[in-house]
Amino acid sequence: MSSVKKVAVIGFGNIGVGVVRALYEKGVSGLELVRVVDIDLKKRRPVKLPKGFLIDDWKSVVKDPEIDIIIELIGGIEPAKSIITQALKNGKDVVTANKKLLAAEGKDLFALAAKLNRRLGFRASFVGCHSLIHEFQQAGNASKEFRRIYAILNGTSNYILSKMTSDDMTFKEALREAKEHGLAERDPSDDIDGTDTANKIRILLNLITNSYQKVPDFPIEGMRDINTQDIKYAGELGYAIKLVGAIEQVNGSLAVGVHPALLPDDSLLGTLQGAYNGTELEDEYGVISGLVAPGAGVYPTTDAVVKDLVDIVEGRTMPLPTSSEPLVLSSTGAAARRYYLRFSVANQSGVLAQICNIFWKYHINIAGVIQKEPVSTKFVPLVMTTYEAKEKDILAAVQAVDELAVVKVNTKLLRILSADT
Repeated sequence: MSSVKKVAVIGFGNIGVGVVRALYEKGVSGLELVRVVDIDLKKRRPVKLPKGFLIDDWKSVVKDPEIDIIIELIGGIEPAKSIITQALKNGKDVVTANKKLLAAEGKDLFALAAKLNRRLGFRASFVGCHSLIHEFQQAGNASKEFRRIYAILNGTSNYILSKMTSDDMTFKEALREAKEHGLAERDPSDDIDGTDTANKIRILLNLITNSYQKVPDFPIEGMRDINTQDIKYAGELGYAIKLVGAIEQVNGSLAVGVHPALLPDDSLLGTLQGAYNGTELEDEYGVISGLVAPGAGVYPTTDAVVKDLVDIVEGRTMPLPTSSEPLVLSSTGAAARRYYLRFSVANQSGVLAQICNIFWKYHINIAGVIQKEPVSTKFVPLVMTTYEAKEKDILAAVQAVDELAVVKVNTKLLRILSADT
């Protein structure tokens, strides 16, 4: 093991407190915490530091030649980007938990770290499945490729959907309970609209392609309009609804999206409850593996930060995209999969025939049809599942169906993913 490395933590919120406790109170071999930075010097925190240890000037810490590693835990884009940039330029290694920054500005930071031969640890930006980051990195070389990755990467969204499933809660009721338990922010938009999941998917894409270029846009769909009706119908069909990030090989390139999806209710991802994250991946040989871990929280994030620090101290190679090659994604329209559809139709004869006629024109084979009891005086639910169909075909067919006079509300469409673990 190398000589002791001096560390500074920038950001003394909940996660910062956890990291400071691990380094200062408990101690980690090979590391010495020498400075903590935060804009609020008066806030009472459950850890006592020596006088003068806590300061509010991050620039002096980043410039200090005695400090070897900077831990950035303030979040957001600025001044976080400036902190990391200046630290790398000043010859320091960096550990960060800032997934939003890496997703938006990773190109500049990864390129700089690679150019300067510095380490940039970011396990904590991907807390729930950080143990797979090193395996994901291998997909960027000739030794390993992935056919697909399905991932539940947001603990808030999974908690809400779990409560809607197990306790028959509405979306609003489950969200309110998540907030009461500290599992949802005051503004939960990033979690429930799929933005947080998408940011983590972008980081994974950089790793598995070994490219630090900005990830092109891909479809992102949140879960605000998932209701108990669809959760109940999906359950009757043997599925659970989850918010999933998907990376799939399609015709030699990657198709990517974040969507609510149906997963077999006896699969690893389908059974995932509460604020947990999970990942299922299939490699080029058809070997399927998975991981489940807490998706957030002070201790899991602290653990991820410390693991990066130990890697730095012990001189291990850390995952970092190093290629300037552009990252190209394929259209999701070419991806073929099964679908769940809920039509809201007039209670009259001939409706199914009209829908089937349109599906026939788009080469879509129907796997099953169930007409449910009326939930409104205006229409009845008609639930349908399909065999595999191309996404572009199913979207075109649904658009045509929704133009029928007998269809009273836009059709609800959800993807069915064949999780196997």
